[in-house]
Amino acid sequence: MLLINELEALANELPALITAQKSTLQVIEQQMTALKDAGLIYANEYWRDDKYMYLNYPTEDGGKRKREYIGCDPERIQAARDGMQRAIEYDRLAAEMRRIESLLLQGKARLRDAVNHLSGKYRW
Repeated sequence: MLLINELEALANELPALITAQKSTLQVIEQQMTALKDAGLIYANEYWRDDKYMYLNYPTEDGGKRKREYIGCDPERIQAARDGMQRAIEYDRLAAEMRRIESLLLQGKARLRDAVNHLSGKYRW
């Protein structure tokens, strides 16, 4: 009977754990959407004559690299830097989402194995 009680206790922990992961994923999705809506800039700063800022974007398929002139206006410089920071945060959140989804996928496989074991349907 002790074994069954332990098994039931473990099974009772699952709904709260799943709900917590689900809500975490929803929060991350909302944050990513807000960041994307605000604008992401995947580029590096380049300064000409230590006065004029440009944004160098990654190389495209044709080998061309887009360069955008920002200038020396402090507001435009800050807006560009904010966009680059949002892109960094977006990528961090995307990595966290992939990590959580991987945990959920592994958990699902292990739960499926547990159900198969308990139902007597498990085969090697």
